Amino acid sequence: MLKKVVSLLCALALLLTCSAALAESTKHERVYIVASPDGAVKSLTDNVRLENADNADEITDRTLLTAIENVSGDETFTLDGETLVWKANGRDITYQGTSDKTPALLPVMTLTLDGAEISAKDLKEKAGDATLTVTYQAAEAVPALAVTAMLLPEKGVSDLKLENAAVLTVMGRQVLVGWAVPGMDASLNLPASFSASFRADHADLGWAMTLATSDPIDAACKELDTRIGADLTAEINEITTLLTALKEGKDLPETTGKTKDIISKIKQLNAGLTTLDSGAATLAESAKSLSDGAASVNTGAAQLKEGAASLDAGLAALTENSEALNAGASQLFDSILAAANDQLASAGLDALGVTLPPLTKDNYAEVLDGLIAKIPAALKPAADQLAALKTQLDQVNTFVSGLQTYTGGVDTAAAGAKTLSEGAATLATGASQLSGGAMALYIGAGALQTTGTQTLKDSILGAEKEAAEKLLPLLQDQVANVLRVYDETRANVRNTGYDLRPEAMKTVTVCIIRTDLQ
Repeated sequence: MLKKVVSLLCALALLLTCSAALAESTKHERVYIVASPDGAVKSLTDNVRLENADNADEITDRTLLTAIENVSGDETFTLDGETLVWKANGRDITYQGTSDKTPALLPVMTLTLDGAEISAKDLKEKAGDATLTVTYQAAEAVPALAVTAMLLPEKGVSDLKLENAAVLTVMGRQVLVGWAVPGMDASLNLPASFSASFRADHADLGWAMTLATSDPIDAACKELDTRIGADLTAEINEITTLLTALKEGKDLPETTGKTKDIISKIKQLNAGLTTLDSGAATLAESAKSLSDGAASVNTGAAQLKEGAASLDAGLAALTENSEALNAGASQLFDSILAAANDQLASAGLDALGVTLPPLTKDNYAEVLDGLIAKIPAALKPAADQLAALKTQLDQVNTFVSGLQTYTGGVDTAAAGAKTLSEGAATLATGASQLSGGAMALYIGAGALQTTGTQTLKDSILGAEKEAAEKLLPLLQDQVANVLRVYDETRANVRNTGYDLRPEAMKTVTVCIIRTDLQ
């Protein structure tokens, strides 16, 4: 039975340190230790197998062992200081030796009976509530995986209560197996010991076997380094700098890591928000200029209405001097076109990228139609006002033509005067509508900037700041702590073999510790 349990534990030791086939030579250490319950070493033998992956004639090792002997063949060696050279002749080498170096990890087993410490030898003679506690003393802060197994007696142990342990049944016998990960950072809350409480009745506890190795933790750290593929500390520092700048509303920093592309996108977004808000402000200013111009047009249209009425009243005088009347009508049309040109010139269309030729009797319809076609749907009121202006100019043009026809006869002149008066009234109405629409456009453009683009800009910048304020504590506390634990574990777990480690070799080490409780 004892041999079966030992075989099971040795198989577990191999599983703890097994890996895929390696192209490099590997130094396998099996450190066999016999210790007392208080962790004192009684004997130590380091069994080393040098895996000769390259079938080399010589294998160079480093060692602190003494009493070295070849246990796998008759290959010879030379030892110069700590340099050990084997004449391998293409074969693996297995040798063993001893040392007075303290192992990195040793189990310490404490027994209590009814709350008082007791030895295993004395426990055989007594009964009561007993507790076995196994801790692991470490010479250094070396993280390790430790598994301890003990064959329980066939009688004398009952009502087991376990912490970080389990009971396995092997060949009809119960085996207590406990585990721990000593040497790890306390913030990880990993077990550093295990215990078993039971009802003892002359219980005969014999010995326990412990397997301890740091290689699985070392392998995990190396795999994480490979997958991460970056300096995490530098990345965290850059992210912290970025979030701090967002929180404080400062210029975003230049980075070289994974945040580089993110920062460029944030800069583009923020620049776009600023441009959008600035454009809306410019649009509001242009709308104000258009509104002011429309008000002037409205005033001029009212004056034109009054003038048309006077013109109708004085038609009799005009018939006496038709040539002068026709000339005056043409001049009137030119004045209206000039006024329209002045208003359009002061409307700020050039700021919107729109260039217009001066309006004339021959081209005003084509120019205004082309301008209306270019105005986006969002500015429909402006398009409607320009259409009204074109209609009004059409009416004036009609008036002038009618006046010229009117001068051919009194009846025709009277009808033309009436048309002129009506057209002037329509023009005044349209100008009033144009003025109201321009004012509405001005108000709407102002609202777009103050409650639209400005609100959008403030909301997004505020969201960036709020996100940074929430993420910074997480990054500076939790993530930074995880990174610290990872860096410390990675640093502490390196070079954790018992014997010296050759630079050209991978080393796999398992300590197999027998603790005699009696």
